[in-house]
Amino acid sequence: MRVVLLVLVLVMAPTAAFFLWAWAVKIKQERKLAGTLPAWQDMPITWLAIVGLLCAIAGFLVLFFTQNQGYGGLFAP
Repeated sequence: MRVVLLVLVLVMAPTAAFFLWAWAVKIKQERKLAGTLPAWQDMPITWLAIVGLLCAIAGFLVLFFTQNQGYGGLFAP
């Protein structure tokens, strides 16, 4: 049962994320046509780069604190 639920979550999560993204794009297009789009939403590549950099930093921190490589791994068994 656990394996089935894991597979379902791993398959459904990207699908749900896609539909949420498509819904957000539709709302953004409607706001752009209406002229009510906030200025910060006009530069998505900049925000994407910032979020990507923050995710990369968070990933490296998680790896540093959880992997036992002889120089880190503060929480590794």
